[in-house]
Amino acid sequence: MNHKDRPAAAKAGIGDNRYDSRQLFGNRQEICIEHAGQAYRLRITRQGKLILTK
Repeated sequence: MNHKDRPAAAKAGIGDNRYDSRQLFGNRQEICIEHAGQAYRLRITRQGKLILTK
């Protein structure tokens, strides 16, 4: 496999830090992520897209 065939995550060197959304959400539609002392909501829309809000 040459560098053109690798996924973007592998090119960026983040292969081990990539998570499937099913791992994070389980059977939920929304999760809370804490970053730098702030809480953020990550949710799955009806269209299957992700939205991150503070």
